[in-house]
Amino acid sequence: MAGCLGWRQLSFRGTEWDYRHYEGRAYEILASPRGRAAILEGGIVWRLALEILGNDARQRAAEGPSSDVLQYAQEVQLGQESYLDDALTAEEIDIICGTYKVADAGHVEPAHLSWWPRPMQWKTSGLNLGYWTQQAEQWFVTRIGNIRQGCAEPMNGKAWKSSIRIHSGAFKLRTVCDRESDKFLSDKLLPTMH
Repeated sequence: MAGCLGWRQLSFRGTEWDYRHYEGRAYEILASPRGRAAILEGGIVWRLALEILGNDARQRAAEGPSSDVLQYAQEVQLGQESYLDDALTAEEIDIICGTYKVADAGHVEPAHLSWWPRPMQWKTSGLNLGYWTQQAEQWFVTRIGNIRQGCAEPMNGKAWKSSIRIHSGAFKLRTVCDRESDKFLSDKLLPTMH
């Protein structure tokens, strides 16, 4: 499986056909046994899974690790115990986000254009508050509507960063909340589980 939706020219502007092709490729991954990992991923990957899979997505998350867990897994530590759960590859995540590689003259590494922000872009955005907010949903619905009307196209990382900035302090707040939550869980909750 290719690590993205393919290579494009620097002048590439996505069309409705390109978007439909992307949805088909993303569906192949999301409908596979490991598709539940996208739901567990959270953020934009979770929301795209809901959009593409529809009502089946929520039920799949509760079904437990897939038959592929021994081949494609992430290790989850809970106290002294280790568990395996489904994981997506970086290539699968790129496809779910609708990513193309673009040969950028003068650069060794290719540039990336994507229909949707990639996970790191989402995690550092002002729309990511640690849960899916009404504002994130409004942004998502507007974006998908614009794509389907032919008024939006894939964007590069710099464009995504500026497009989804929204709350400038959100990333800092999220970082502090994550750190304090981890500390609370490891100090207070996990010791009582043994």
